[in-house]
Amino acid sequence: MKLRFDLGAGARTLFFVLLPWLCTVAVLGVASFLSVAGFLSARLSLLRQAVEKRSLPLVLFLGFAGWVAISALWSNYSNHIQALKLWLTLLGGLLFAAAASRDLPNQRLTISAGTAAFLVLVVLLGVEALWGRPLNHAHHPELDIGTLDRTTGRATTVLVGMTWAVATGLVAWGQRSWRRNAGAIAVLAAGGAISLQFNEIANAVAFGVGLIAFAGALIAPRLAVLGVSGGLAAWVLAAPFVTPLLFTDQRIVDALPTSGAARVVIWRYVAGRIPENFWFGHGLDASRTAPQLLPVRPDYSVAAIPLHPHSGSMQIWFEQGAVGAVLATLVLLAGGYWLAQRCQNNRLAAAAIAATIASLGIIANLSYGLWQEWWDASMLLAAALVACATPKGASPRT
Repeated sequence: MKLRFDLGAGARTLFFVLLPWLCTVAVLGVASFLSVAGFLSARLSLLRQAVEKRSLPLVLFLGFAGWVAISALWSNYSNHIQALKLWLTLLGGLLFAAAASRDLPNQRLTISAGTAAFLVLVVLLGVEALWGRPLNHAHHPELDIGTLDRTTGRATTVLVGMTWAVATGLVAWGQRSWRRNAGAIAVLAAGGAISLQFNEIANAVAFGVGLIAFAGALIAPRLAVLGVSGGLAAWVLAAPFVTPLLFTDQRIVDALPTSGAARVVIWRYVAGRIPENFWFGHGLDASRTAPQLLPVRPDYSVAAIPLHPHSGSMQIWFEQGAVGAVLATLVLLAGGYWLAQRCQNNRLAAAAIAATIASLGIIANLSYGLWQEWWDASMLLAAALVACATPKGASPRT
């Protein structure tokens, strides 16, 4: 099948060529390159299809993103550029995913380029892990390993998000030989090994949960997708009410690593402030305006909300209130149901979907700010790869 190579296809291919290097030493640039490739891939036919289909999950998603942007109007954070940056990232990423998966030739190009980028990224991160971050030290010789690991830890997050679609794609595209299966197992093993590096516990936990979801979807595809999306939706609603109850015993907090104890303090603080603006929240980026220090250990303190609450669910409640939390919940429920219906007879597709949602959901609730562009781009990249992981019209037995 011949692929008509246009500007958009070239831009997406170039993005995958640059992705391993960007992740390894300049991960914050992933969003810009993904968005540019997405906008260069824009076609009137893609926009027309989106309007004609009027997909409920997409409508809800755009409605949620719109509410996030509107909430900047009552935020006490003075710089409101984040609303524009968020929308540019989301629109570019959605166009990237739509163009990448619109037909079989583009699907094949995407999953092939994504697999190659994944393998190169594994090698680069392996070099960083084994030899004391030489690539990052070359770019920033003045920084210590702990500081450099903020970059390598983020790169590992991107890798974990890509793992499931890449492993599935190796099996789904072409014949099911032992070599394909062995390749998928090797990808999972590589993803798991890298997730244990760079002192980012959230990545390792996310990979473990994703692996469970992956295996579960191979057994019960529809149930697994509904389970992970429904569970994540339930947590979005329950997070500010349940989280304080989980850590009422100070001995539990004292037993946690310092980073874990710091998160507990942050979550307690956020839960306590959500009632101040329960329905509409404090506004976009209001998390950045809470500078006071709270004790975690006798020798360590943490900002009440250091830039973000380290929980996407808590951040939505704090910044966009109950309205934002309900919209986010509806997005997850509608999206999960839509995906479950379409992969109920395709175990491999369900495995990629369930594992990706589960692993990224764990990271979103433990690590990064929800509006960080590189993180949003990473989730959109993972979605694009999942959409291409199995050929359109694949056999129900796939």
